[in-house]
Amino acid sequence: MRDRIVEAASHEIRRRGLRFTMGDLAKRVGMSTKTLYGCFPSKDVLIATILHEAIIELQDKEKEIMANPDLTTLDKLKRCLILIPTDFQFIGLNLITELQRYYPDQWKTLDQFLNKQWDSITELFHEGINQGLLRPFNTKIFIDLYVGGLYRLIENSSDHKSSITLQESLRDMGEILLSGIIKKEG
Repeated sequence: MRDRIVEAASHEIRRRGLRFTMGDLAKRVGMSTKTLYGCFPSKDVLIATILHEAIIELQDKEKEIMANPDLTTLDKLKRCLILIPTDFQFIGLNLITELQRYYPDQWKTLDQFLNKQWDSITELFHEGINQGLLRPFNTKIFIDLYVGGLYRLIENSSDHKSSITLQESLRDMGEILLSGIIKKEG
């Protein structure tokens, strides 16, 4: 039953953002709100559960990428930089703004994850440098630029109502950070 509720809540988030009510969700899954609150005592707990599952999914996907012998170091790096939970690939950045504004505890969890889960990517940076695929650089600055860029995109999304998705934003940002903006000669 919990999985059914989480799945329905994820669908509501994709459809309406975080503005759905527990009553709306109960109707969607065909149960009473009392039953729903028996599984999830609050919407905050439900959002925290969805976020926790999304983080676990990201960690599993990252492990899968890192263990794939068919991918080059650069392929692994590019894929890890644009990892997004399956249910949230097409969400807009404004959803993260809603999370920040209305669910500060859950935002804190995401913020900590964004700032601390860089071990595999740092490993790929060093691997790429050792293989001569990347020039030596300050990995801490790269991470700060990436996270800061993501925060800036989130900030701007509430002002401009951009239709760009989270996945598109991460892909473009990663490409700029990895390849730069200088046109290649010849």
